[in-house]
Amino acid sequence: MKIAQIAGFLGSGKTTFLIEVAKELVNRGHRIAIVVNDVGDINVDAKFIESYGLKAKEISGGCICCQIAGSFATTVATLYNTFKPDIIIVEPSGVAIPWGLKRAAEYSEEEMDAKIEHAPVVTLVDAIRIEELLNSVRRLVETQIREADVVFINKIDAAAPDKIKYAEEFVRQVNPNAKIMHGSGRNNQGVKEIATLIEKDLSPRYDEAVEKELLRKQYVERQ
Repeated sequence: MKIAQIAGFLGSGKTTFLIEVAKELVNRGHRIAIVVNDVGDINVDAKFIESYGLKAKEISGGCICCQIAGSFATTVATLYNTFKPDIIIVEPSGVAIPWGLKRAAEYSEEEMDAKIEHAPVVTLVDAIRIEELLNSVRRLVETQIREADVVFINKIDAAAPDKIKYAEEFVRQVNPNAKIMHGSGRNNQGVKEIATLIEKDLSPRYDEAVEKELLRKQYVERQ
């Protein structure tokens, strides 16, 4: 069973984009479950997702990657054991760390007879608000970009060209290895491409040594 993360800070357009990607995967014949966990209107998000006939599981209690990893693992196992999805799409909290979520997801293997695979981690970057976010939560934004396999610069239909360019340059500076894509969840732009990546590609499983190296680069080299 594959776990697909669509990460990004609050207001980056995650829920809208996630739903469009999920619908595309369902149309391709996949059995999809969605786990949502965000600060704020989680109940609204879950009802919104379920209105499309998709499976939504609410998790409360904070960030799934650090505060309630056990509950998240149980949720993943329960979804597998009762719903048998081939892909679970996770909308992490806006303050979640992608590599920590990988570790939490893999805990579920103790409660089910399936092996966890990871789709490429997708981090959405809000092209309109990128500078504002960097001024307020720069380190968090950097972490989510650094730990992504794909950075999707969202809302390009509404962002000025200089904003899009600024976002691209910042992403390349933080994570030169990331695949950069552009689009708009609202206009369904880029949705099929991301769905194909989730469907066909893999991201490495959690590796403590890799996580330590990411942390070292972020916190030691910059001091």
